[in-house]
Amino acid sequence: MKPKYILENYDRILKEIKNPKIIFSNDLMPFLENFTFKSFLIYQIDFIKHYTITKYIVKKPIHNLHPKIAKLNFRKANITSEFEPFIPKIVKELNIPEDQVSLRYCSKNKNTLYLLQKCEIEDLSQEKRFFLYCYHSLKNENQKIKKLNKERVYKLKSRERIEQHIHRKQYALENLANRLIKEINPQNSSDLYQFSNNYDKIDCLKITYIYLEKLLRFIEKEYRNYLNLNIKIPNRSALVKEFEITKKFKKVKLQLLGSDINNNLLKLAYEPLQKIATKNIQEKLTYYEFNYCSGFIMTFYKQINFSDMSEETIKEFLFDINFNSLQFFKYLTNEILEELETQDDDIKKIDALYRFLKNYNQKQSRNILKYKTNLPSLKEQIISWIEEEIEYLNRKIKLEVKHFPNISSNEEKTKLLTGLSVSQLSCFFGLLMETGIIKHKNQTDVFRFISENFKTANTERISVDSIKVKYYNVENTTKNVLREKIIELLGLTKY
Repeated sequence: MKPKYILENYDRILKEIKNPKIIFSNDLMPFLENFTFKSFLIYQIDFIKHYTITKYIVKKPIHNLHPKIAKLNFRKANITSEFEPFIPKIVKELNIPEDQVSLRYCSKNKNTLYLLQKCEIEDLSQEKRFFLYCYHSLKNENQKIKKLNKERVYKLKSRERIEQHIHRKQYALENLANRLIKEINPQNSSDLYQFSNNYDKIDCLKITYIYLEKLLRFIEKEYRNYLNLNIKIPNRSALVKEFEITKKFKKVKLQLLGSDINNNLLKLAYEPLQKIATKNIQEKLTYYEFNYCSGFIMTFYKQINFSDMSEETIKEFLFDINFNSLQFFKYLTNEILEELETQDDDIKKIDALYRFLKNYNQKQSRNILKYKTNLPSLKEQIISWIEEEIEYLNRKIKLEVKHFPNISSNEEKTKLLTGLSVSQLSCFFGLLMETGIIKHKNQTDVFRFISENFKTANTERISVDSIKVKYYNVENTTKNVLREKIIELLGLTKY
């Protein structure tokens, strides 16, 4: 059976918001009366004391069914004597009969009072009633959706089916949230959560967005391990996580901008910070991107010694955290090219490239996440590029040899047949060099010697390139075979 569309009632409410005449005034009152046995307006009064002078500000009233009421913290109690003389004046200014008034104080701020005025729901304007209708309809709808979703997920037996279900819900919620943001067109992220006193269409769209986002956050918290990380992160989730890393973000930003590292490297290291700092409500910032950037900040804060921050430590950090942007890849390859320019000939360039290849092969990137999901890891990019450079220079040398042949090279030379494979042979000669049995310093000469003087059962001509690659990339199986041969040699020394 085809699953029911999760946001069917949301779509219905949005149609009503765009054409409120669909809902008649008489239809709203019974609905709203279900949510309260008392109806009253709440005026917030803030007292401001300056030396001996006390002033007050009375804010626009909100109904006790308004979404902001849940955030108000007021209690019934005796009013502070210093504010009591102001009450009759305020009641008179508001033109409220005294028998309709009751007072509350703010438990968190002794300079704030709340004046409660009894009223009937039918006395509210149609716009206010419709806004409250939208709010309570959406609140109820969310409870139903959460319950149905939990029941649905409980019945799904495999991880794959749960993921498919959660991803469908995420897509539906994200698409509608993006539509709402375009219609609301907020100036900034906080504007999404601020209501006007007009209770107009935009206010109704905002309350719809808020409850849509609550659903997204519910899925995020309940089904964290099944989320599609390429979905846009809810604005409220991003704000909460930003608050958690605020201090570390400021520290990292301050230290980076105040460092002596070159401008190009600074721009690269600052890019993940800027992605969070300049986040736009209209732009898409995914869970994956936000997680990487916030992880970047946290790790930078923990790993980098701010008092001794050099270009080398920044480069090592960016490699370690798998910052695989094309710009950083270009930065690193340009450094290698500059090094190659100092070499006298192609043979020395190849030797230098193999040294870089060895270093990058041995480096470990501890970060599973990568900055750009559509690109290979930084290590893969660099190693692939170095190998291509080596292949190019080797081909270049071969073409030069072909054009200027050496007469002696055409002579047949006897090669020794070895029982080792090419990878085992290159590893064996590596051990001979490391233990000082072979003391020749130029590795390329040794590789060429192996190529010219040995053959295997499967390979008549062993290329220098093949030996070099296998020398720098030794597999465990190769090591195990050689270990057994060396043990066999040791055994022979007993007789």
